[in-house]
Amino acid sequence: MNVKEIVLDEFGNCVQLNNDDIQVTVTLDYGPRIVSVRKNEGIQFVYNGKDPAIDRPCGHKMRITFDKSTNGIYCDNSPVRYSPMGSGVRFVQTVTEPVQMEAIMDVYFSENGDLTVEHSIFNKSKEALKLSIYTETPFNKDGFVFITQGSAVSPERPGRIMTLWDGCKWSDERLYVGDDFVTVKSVDGEEKPRLKIGINDTKGVAGYICGSAGLIKRYTHNPTALYPFYNCSAFATENSGYLSVQMTSPFYLVEPDEAVRHIEIWNIKDSCNIITEQNESGIRTFLE
Repeated sequence: MNVKEIVLDEFGNCVQLNNDDIQVTVTLDYGPRIVSVRKNEGIQFVYNGKDPAIDRPCGHKMRITFDKSTNGIYCDNSPVRYSPMGSGVRFVQTVTEPVQMEAIMDVYFSENGDLTVEHSIFNKSKEALKLSIYTETPFNKDGFVFITQGSAVSPERPGRIMTLWDGCKWSDERLYVGDDFVTVKSVDGEEKPRLKIGINDTKGVAGYICGSAGLIKRYTHNPTALYPFYNCSAFATENSGYLSVQMTSPFYLVEPDEAVRHIEIWNIKDSCNIITEQNESGIRTFLE
C-alpha cells in the first residue's frame, strides 16, 4: 500500500491511498470525507457535486443521530489529522458541538483487496450519550442504487420494514420494489423532489451499479437491536440529480471515555453483462 498527500483544486489537501488496483482519496481540510474511490483508473463512483447541507462538495461522510427520527449532526466539517496504520490510514476530527465527541474514520485494505471503512465515535463528555452512527455514500446518477430487502427472524413475524419519507410516492418512476431488492435511479427531465426509502436490511448488503461495474457495501445488521427511522438500517435516495446509499448503526448508550463504531466493507466488482435496475437475477449474480 502507498500513502501520499496531494492537493486537488476542488477539495484542497487530501490523502491518497493506493493498493495494487484500488485508489481512495480522503479530504484533510474538512472531513474526513472519501471523495474518490476507483479501481484501475476505471469509474469514479463517488459523487462530488455540492452538498447543500454545508455548501461543500459531497463525498462519503458520517453524522450522528441522537434519536429515532432526526438526522442528527454532521461531524466531518473541520480540519483532519491523520496517521498511517498497518494496511491503511486513521483520520481524526474532533467534534465539540453540541456535545464533546471525537470522530474517527479508519480506511484500510484487507488481504483480498476489499476496502474497510470503520467509523468510530468517542464520547469525550462527562455524560452517557445514546447515539447511532449514520453514513452516506453519494453516487453519480448514471447508474442506480440498491438495498437488499429484509428477512424474517421467525415465520410468525413480518420480515420486511419499508419506510417512505414525507412527500415521496410508491408510484414514483425512480423507485422499483422487487422481491429481493429495492432500487432507486435518476430520470432525465425536470428536477424532481427528493425520493428516500428505508429498509430493515437484515442481510446487510447495499450499493451502486453503473452498467457492468459496481460498488458493493456490506455491514452487519443486528436483528435484535433498535435502529433509527422506524428500525431501518439502510436507505436509498435520489436527491437533486445524484443517488446515495445511507447506513446506520444501532443505537448505543456510550459512556464517558468509551466508543462505538460502525464498519462497512466495500468491494468494487465488474460484470460481464449490463445490469439494469429491474433485473433482480442480474443483481443477485453480481453480488455472488
